[in-house]
Amino acid sequence: MMKIWTKRKSIICMMLIVLTVLMPFGNYGIVMADTAEENKDIYDSIDEYLSDVVPKTHFPSLSITIVDKDKTLFSKSYGDIGGTDKPYALGSVSKSFTALCIMQLVEQDKVSLNANLSEYLPDATDGDRITILQLLNHTSGLGEHQNLTNYRIVNDQGVHLYSNVNYSLLGQVIEAVSGKSYEDYVTENIFEPLNLNHTYARPDDAKINGLVQGYENWFGFTLKTDNRYCSDRDAWITIPAGYISSSTEDLGRYLQMYLRGGENIISADSINEMFYNSVMVEDEIPYSYGMGWTLINEPLKQPALRHSGLVENGMSCVYILPENDIGVAITVNANDYFVGADFADRVGWGVILMLMGDEPNQIGSSEYILRHLMFDGIYLIVILVSVLPFVLLKRYIKSLQKDKHRRNIIRLIVVHAVLPIGLLLLTQICFGTPLWVVRAFVPDLFFVIIISAALLLCSGFTKLGLFIKYMNKTTRRYDQ
Repeated sequence: MMKIWTKRKSIICMMLIVLTVLMPFGNYGIVMADTAEENKDIYDSIDEYLSDVVPKTHFPSLSITIVDKDKTLFSKSYGDIGGTDKPYALGSVSKSFTALCIMQLVEQDKVSLNANLSEYLPDATDGDRITILQLLNHTSGLGEHQNLTNYRIVNDQGVHLYSNVNYSLLGQVIEAVSGKSYEDYVTENIFEPLNLNHTYARPDDAKINGLVQGYENWFGFTLKTDNRYCSDRDAWITIPAGYISSSTEDLGRYLQMYLRGGENIISADSINEMFYNSVMVEDEIPYSYGMGWTLINEPLKQPALRHSGLVENGMSCVYILPENDIGVAITVNANDYFVGADFADRVGWGVILMLMGDEPNQIGSSEYILRHLMFDGIYLIVILVSVLPFVLLKRYIKSLQKDKHRRNIIRLIVVHAVLPIGLLLLTQICFGTPLWVVRAFVPDLFFVIIISAALLLCSGFTKLGLFIKYMNKTTRRYDQ
């Protein structure tokens, strides 16, 4: 059995928060597609596997479609959404659509991969130093959390650093070259020719046509939230980078286009360019990133192409097994960053492993609860420790009467100034993740950080007031 993409960083992050604070002190019925008789056993096994593990993930719904070049092999949804024709917010799977649009324009000699960005966007910051290919494979040197209003080269070029603004800029290139909005171009040149009738680039279209309700996770509980589409220039994620919506049925048809060599959308040579003109990325499991697609070899039995997506209240992933000519699309209508994102990876890879003849990843029946209890316990400790100064106010007042002023001043500075500021900056300092990203994708952690910092600051001001009051009282006593 093989488990891929665990969430070690999230656990480390939570433990750092604790250390920082403590230092001073069912399967549901659905649509089954025609199944190839000769492979029926494997798809029955996949159905049994998903029927078992999906309820353990606590996802409100999960949709999956598996295709080969000619037909749909398996298509089913699990949870409270009936049917695989319902559009989900895709997140960064949208990048493959944007890369496909760019490659169409390359074939029409309207865009060159080696051309500078400034050739198409004359006012682009550092545009004479960034190529289209660098944007496609995230080697432009632009910052991970930049947007269209503040982007600039801040990292080594030629080194892969995943950044949404790369694909936001590619969306602008498509508009500049085609003379159409990104939404119009991708709809007219990708969605409509492929008959993707449940795929949308316009937020209003997706909502009108049944965009699946999304959920955020708060302390282990999934809560309904509105789908957020950010089209402003200062948005971290724009539509070309992460806000296309699609059903797994449509994604299966989209994957068939690649398996068939591009049909009339793009050439087979351009597809190979997208998949294999890539840069190596050293990670927990090394992979290479091409143009909207990653390629994983070891330790798999055969290569797999994939791209995952994550928005504030949904997740998705698409896979292509080039040796088997099989495509897999999976969507989930919830974002549970610390636990559910790992589950989604394990379930997706579990299906892929089964298609390769291996045993799938399993999820324990109590794993969701136990893992969330662990994080909730950490959250609770952080908040309780932040409340502790209020509980110990009487002891603090007694310490003032004992004239331990120097010690009290040091504690005030460390516990009630350095510590809350450290909490607010912790994710930025340790992982380069600003607090506004935490707010969007891990709202319960953001809540804990803000509340804990506020409690420490409030108790600090209370102690400072008591200290000043006591010092004034002492001064008047000496004056008399």
